Amino acid sequence: MQLMRNMTDDSPILVDTGMLIKHVKWNPNGNVLAVSGSSIEEVEGHKSCVQFYSAFGAHLRSLRVPSFTGMVNAVTWEGYGLRIALAVDTNILFANIQPNYMWGYFSNTLVFAFRKPERSDMCIIFWDVTVNEKHVKYMKRLQKIASCDEYCILVAKNEEVAN
Repeated sequence: MQLMRNMTDDSPILVDTGMLIKHVKWNPNGNVLAVSGSSIEEVEGHKSCVQFYSAFGAHLRSLRVPSFTGMVNAVTWEGYGLRIALAVDTNILFANIQPNYMWGYFSNTLVFAFRKPERSDMCIIFWDVTVNEKHVKYMKRLQKIASCDEYCILVAKNEEVAN
């Protein structure tokens, strides 16, 4: 599989999926790619599978589909990217997607981040659990949330500057 930023990308990302690809579909946020098809080597009665990759080609997870159900012919995402539907022969199979949420807890405050479908940046909620008060902030390119004792740090990727 080859991932390209544009039609003339000089350094595309090449990914060896180890499968015969039947269908691919980006999630609504454009940060996870579902790749369906059949694995080259049958593993414990599972030949059909869906593999999930990041936008940069990193393998995230694999979903094996039991061989008695047939081949995955198509994949589609639910609007929030938390569920997928698989077209398998004459059946439709559904699967829930559990993302790795970013969160932390410090000084009686829970901080967590998620992406709203209508926005490209991350929504960050600071929830003071003692007074039940919430503060909302938005941040582009959020990578990590870490917290300890009375401190919290938000790590964001710096915007690339064109020369």
